[in-house]
Amino acid sequence: MEFKVKNLFVRISSRKVRPVLYGLRGLSGEAALVTLNFTNKKGARYAYELLKSGLAAAKENYFEPNEVHIKEIFCDEGPRLKRMIPWSKGQSRRITKRMSHLTLVLEANEKPKVETKAKEDVQDKKIKKAGLKKEETKE
Repeated sequence: MEFKVKNLFVRISSRKVRPVLYGLRGLSGEAALVTLNFTNKKGARYAYELLKSGLAAAKENYFEPNEVHIKEIFCDEGPRLKRMIPWSKGQSRRITKRMSHLTLVLEANEKPKVETKAKEDVQDKKIKKAGLKKEETKE
């Protein structure tokens, strides 16, 4: 099962984020969180938030952080903000403020560990109501 999470329009250049992301590919969710927590880069903060969001999506589907691993994580360029700065002799120069789009794909190989006891109880009640035995229903 795959979980895809995006963080769009992040105000940091993609050139600054990519080196942080390259070290995370293939790691489990817990290992990546620990790695990002001790990485001293601005891009690591954005990647950490993205990973926490992805792990929350996995937890919503009954997967633990150590059961999922990072299949893909990459950074694309977003739109640029163009600004002007005054220059000498009445001129101006352009400043480009870059943005990024971060994408994370988590993958879990195992089936989620969901308590099926409630489903079995409901099925047993239906069988008792119909007056049948469990062996008769399996045939």
